[in-house]
Amino acid sequence: MHYFYKLKTIFEQTNCINMNKLILILSLIFCGINIHAQDDNKIAGIRKEYLTKELALTPTESDAFFPVYNEYIQKKRETRRSLRSEKTSSDNSVNKIIDLEQNLVDLQREYLEKFRKILPEKKIVQLLEAEKKFKTMMIQRLKD
Repeated sequence: MHYFYKLKTIFEQTNCINMNKLILILSLIFCGINIHAQDDNKIAGIRKEYLTKELALTPTESDAFFPVYNEYIQKKRETRRSLRSEKTSSDNSVNKIIDLEQNLVDLQREYLEKFRKILPEKKIVQLLEAEKKFKTMMIQRLKD
């Protein structure tokens, strides 16, 4: 009987230790997710400010444009994540990769049509260039 009591005590102690480890790991994961979300929000704010200035958006244009643009950025990010995952997968398929790359092109066309309802053509062309400049600027900031 005493043997079972010792086993129970050992089990409870190791369970407690494992539970503490689990809590620590989950806390670190959630902190990492929170920090990543804060970084995403900060970058989105910088991007919004940059594009507003580069495209000389009026307040009306800005209010209409950014909800649609943010939706576009989110969908583009998800598609790129899938593409990256497929490229690094051990059972990757060339057809699947090409399909995902085509999805990116289709997504861009879809949203360019939506942007045309909000912005003049000239500002859409400027947007394409401003996105490249913004990406270059952010990469440079990370290097510094």
